[in-house]
Amino acid sequence: MNRTILYYPTFDIPRNNWLRHSLLYWDEVSSIVPKSSDDKFLINLSPDIHYLLDEGQFRPIKPEDLISKGDNWQEFDNLQQEFRECVSSPNFRKFINRVHQNKVGDTYKVHSNKASDSIYYFLQEQGLANRDGNNEWINFESNTALLYMSLLAKYLADIDSNQTTIGTDYISYEKFNFKRVSEKDGFPVVSFNLNNVLPTPRENVPFEKIISFKKKREQNLRHFKKTMSDFQSKISGASSNAEMKEIAINFQETLLNGVDDLTAVLKDHRIDFRIKSLKSLINLKTPTSIATALTAAGAVINSNLNLVSVPVDLTVLGLGAIGAIELTANFIDNRNKERAKLRESPFSYIYYARQQEIIN
Repeated sequence: MNRTILYYPTFDIPRNNWLRHSLLYWDEVSSIVPKSSDDKFLINLSPDIHYLLDEGQFRPIKPEDLISKGDNWQEFDNLQQEFRECVSSPNFRKFINRVHQNKVGDTYKVHSNKASDSIYYFLQEQGLANRDGNNEWINFESNTALLYMSLLAKYLADIDSNQTTIGTDYISYEKFNFKRVSEKDGFPVVSFNLNNVLPTPRENVPFEKIISFKKKREQNLRHFKKTMSDFQSKISGASSNAEMKEIAINFQETLLNGVDDLTAVLKDHRIDFRIKSLKSLINLKTPTSIATALTAAGAVINSNLNLVSVPVDLTVLGLGAIGAIELTANFIDNRNKERAKLRESPFSYIYYARQQEIIN
């Protein structure tokens, strides 16, 4: 079973460090691509994405799998309900007003296959969508469209047959997708942050070179990914804050060895890279201690409880960077609870494109 990362909120994956990073650390990348009844793409994919598709590195995921298949009606109904609640919330309205102070009227075309008539009529009443005579496309207010695509990706990942996790580089939409709430409305999760630690190919590295590297250095990559996976699994099973801290401290040396090995083979293949950051949300199998700590700390909505911060000194590897392993906790919306519970792996990733310069 392939480990897939599904990009959101746009169907067009940014062809910068995000895509190169994801190609290196996942088996395949995906985005939401509607298809016609005769299985043709209804949007234009870039030549780069077509190349990755031919190489088995990109997989389009059809929104119709959620929207049109009868056995997924409950999941789609849940999506529509969550979307309506988000759009109607004061926080989202404030967000739209702030973003659109100088951009009033911006729209984003969403293919009709990605939505339903009930969603369209709801947004039309809100003044957030219209059609211009072409029933194939709906003109969403741009941020409303990105919110919808974010939620759609989350629900599509749940029903996908592969081990699919969603990922983005849009921090705002990650926050709407996994809304921070009060204790009575949510459940505790741990956010695992790797700040300035992960080697990522630069934008000038051709995709062909990354794919060739993945094939030739499969063992190195598999070992590094297993190191990351094992740590996240241990954190998920930790029963106390003290245990988490001990796991993170022990992981520091393992991580340094893994980064050292990976950067060595990247240099071997003359692949220029930078050091980047990544955050993932991890479910807790024994959440009692975190919930107690959050409650005791008087955590409020949108605040985090800092659990662990362990420095990672990459200068000892000649990389000129100081990174960190950070664990924070918060309550997120209860409707994500089943999604988290069913996964042994993290259920959401966000990529930070920090500009730490590493030159080979």
